[in-house]
Amino acid sequence: MNWYVETEALKRRLGVACRRFLVSENGSSLPVLAALILPMMGFIGLSVDAGRGYLVKARLGDALDAAVLAGSHVADDTLIDAEIRKYFDANFPPGYMGATVTLAAAVVDPVSGTISIGATADTGTSFMQLFGKYSMQISSGVEVTRETVSMDVVLSIDMSGSMSNSDGSGSTRIAAARTAGHTLIDILYGNKTASDTLTLGVVPWNGAVNVWMDGVAYDDTATTTVTVPSYIDPWDGGSQTQVFLPNNTPVRLLDPPDDDWNGCVYARYKNSLAPDGIADHLLGADLTTTDGTEWPAWEDSDDDYDSCLDHGITRLTDQRTTIENAIDDLTSPQGVTDIAQGLSWAWRVVSPGEPFDDADPFPTGLHERAIVLLTDGQQYGGADDGYNQAFGPGSGAGAAGMDDRLRAIAANVKAGGI
Repeated sequence: MNWYVETEALKRRLGVACRRFLVSENGSSLPVLAALILPMMGFIGLSVDAGRGYLVKARLGDALDAAVLAGSHVADDTLIDAEIRKYFDANFPPGYMGATVTLAAAVVDPVSGTISIGATADTGTSFMQLFGKYSMQISSGVEVTRETVSMDVVLSIDMSGSMSNSDGSGSTRIAAARTAGHTLIDILYGNKTASDTLTLGVVPWNGAVNVWMDGVAYDDTATTTVTVPSYIDPWDGGSQTQVFLPNNTPVRLLDPPDDDWNGCVYARYKNSLAPDGIADHLLGADLTTTDGTEWPAWEDSDDDYDSCLDHGITRLTDQRTTIENAIDDLTSPQGVTDIAQGLSWAWRVVSPGEPFDDADPFPTGLHERAIVLLTDGQQYGGADDGYNQAFGPGSGAGAAGMDDRLRAIAANVKAGGI
């Protein structure tokens, strides 16, 4: 009897314990955690690897942007791809975040002006390897449209005697100037022989400028007359109603040139005591200065200036070979140095309006006009220089006022947007 009672009591206690275990919540988080641990690890791994991927993609995009913007400035389309790669490598260092990058070739559309390029980066994963994902491939691409800027450029090159001196590297200064000119042409033209957005001109000078069109022979019998309103000739004080137009230049003269005219003209300058009478610091072929002096034309120097250059002015052209040949011809420097003459005639060549009138007065889109002046030294007046001895000959001429005139011309060139 006692054994039976004890057995039944044990059964009741075991039943109560089982019922309590079944309804108890104590310790239930452990199996739940065990069930969720793998998805949690996957989520954390995805976040870490995705973060790495985001950093690689951002760096990839920034590097492409910088590279294409830099490469788009290269004029030669065949060199753009190499330039882009150079800048891309500088902005996306090898091995960044363990990524291996493949950069596609740049695609240049010469019609639309667009440059496009893409890149892919393969980067390894960390946590995602637990799920069989060992790498990620990240892609980025960029396209830019080059803004077309048309240009008129004149090279104003010093051909005075000192340009035949050494440049310190075993060559001459004029050779260095020719090299610089060709470098500029290479930059502007790239691999092209002509351009529909670029024109270049060349103005050689020393103490004066030969205003003939380079390569066009002078015929003294072919000079024509042009009737103009009555004016007082600033050179001889006489009244006249005509100016004279030689056959090989658009530059009008106050008097008919002789058969031995060498192409040089004096600067439009009346005397050294009346600064307002200086017309060279103003633009235009027909103007009146504030002191009332009229300048409808220039005075030819006949054969007085025996250092007049053989090379005339190369007018604005889009033909590369024409400019290259004009530069290559500059081999025999002579005479004194009048930078103001070189600058003022370059100003006329690059500007719309007479006497040359080759530049478009109303260009469409963005347009720039520029003068590149190459010289080796100080101004030096000559007995028959461009200012007709207004400042006197020698090195003292510059200190006496030639430099002031040069500054006045330069200021007005700049004010004109050149």
